[in-house]
Amino acid sequence: MQSFTTERRNNLSVHVLPTHQYANYYVQINLINAQQTIPSAIFVMIVRLLMNSCRRFPSNRLLQQQLWSLYGADLTCRFDYKGDTQIASITMRIPRITEDKLITGTQMEAIHSAVQLLAGLLYDPAVDDHGMFDEMQVQDEMAWTEHHIAHDGTDWDKVVQSRCLEWMGYEGQNRQLALDELRHCVISHELCRHYQALIQIPIHVHVLGDIYPGRITDLIWEQFECGNREVFKRCCSERESELHPINTQYPGEDEVEGRQGNPAEQREAEAMMMELLDIQQCKINVTYSTDIRYGSALYPALFVFHTLFGATPASRLQVELRERSQLVYQVTSTLDDFRKTLHITTGTSSANVTAVLEGIDMEWKRICDGDVSERELYTAVQNVMHYVQVGFDLPHQVITNHMDQVLSESQMTTVQFLEEIAEVTPERVASVATELRKEVTWILYPESEYSA
Repeated sequence: MQSFTTERRNNLSVHVLPTHQYANYYVQINLINAQQTIPSAIFVMIVRLLMNSCRRFPSNRLLQQQLWSLYGADLTCRFDYKGDTQIASITMRIPRITEDKLITGTQMEAIHSAVQLLAGLLYDPAVDDHGMFDEMQVQDEMAWTEHHIAHDGTDWDKVVQSRCLEWMGYEGQNRQLALDELRHCVISHELCRHYQALIQIPIHVHVLGDIYPGRITDLIWEQFECGNREVFKRCCSERESELHPINTQYPGEDEVEGRQGNPAEQREAEAMMMELLDIQQCKINVTYSTDIRYGSALYPALFVFHTLFGATPASRLQVELRERSQLVYQVTSTLDDFRKTLHITTGTSSANVTAVLEGIDMEWKRICDGDVSERELYTAVQNVMHYVQVGFDLPHQVITNHMDQVLSESQMTTVQFLEEIAEVTPERVASVATELRKEVTWILYPESEYSA
């Protein structure tokens, strides 16, 4: 399998993968908000503002017309976390059209227009001469961001996982504080300052498709570097910059390694915590420390354990707790490569909490004791192989996998990962399982069912 070629200048990195495998071209911009150097809610809102208009296309209608002129290209944005690092991914998909069916120009000209559009969104925001975004659009995006944050606050699987991480010493995401920071930023007209910060953080541009790497790389440098240097003059007046100076020295990716995945305070292991909330069902999260990062020699065995334990419909916990005992509707295993943790998350009635926790412990102990048959291991390995092979057919997953490698500074390629997965033995799985440390179990308990 071909790999990305990479060039880096200052805070901008360009990754290009020429391939005939896909029916479309893909250009993705990843904005890396390491350690939330820009407050998370403000970061989301500014990216949303940039996505919806720029000086060249000041309205969403004009932006959509331009996308249609690129043979029905589409533009999407999503937000994610890798450990403590917040990432905004802006992706454009451009259909690949044969030369005889092109209406005007060439396919390369269409890609040129797409890259130009993305650079315009990022570096030429629709602001007035004083660096102010349109007030009506600001209010619309503020409402969207508030709704987005409120929704995360009622996703109980995320909430119970975050409680465990906070207990371990990782900085939590205070949603009320995030909203207060956002409102203060809007009222104080400080969005432009934070926009200046945004274009100085690490930015990764991925291009994937039937392309000539040299021409595409030159095109990206031409469009992105020139915008990066001139944007300050257009965005804020000199007086605004004097009144609100901003520190643009943000941590690079090489600094993130030492700052994330390192809890501020260690607590006693195997704690049991319960929190009463106005919910209808108990939510449970058990968090284990793995001390294994992506790319290490033990990672393939850890991934097989994760698959065997709770990550798939055929996993131990799914079979034992859901199918046989019918104690839960769903149970999942989540592997956090950046914080070196593994989470088992589920929900059940208050009457079944003890049985569920005992079931999780029992299956963990069985794997630690080497109770893994060759057939069961074969099934788990094949599930991993299938999962990764399917990812080869999904361009978004290919880019995500590469970003994980970049952020974790790993040298292990996907092909090497698959080769090592095939060599995993029951003994290696048992060894990795034995080295896990159960840190904390957190239970969100319905207050209506609790009696002291």
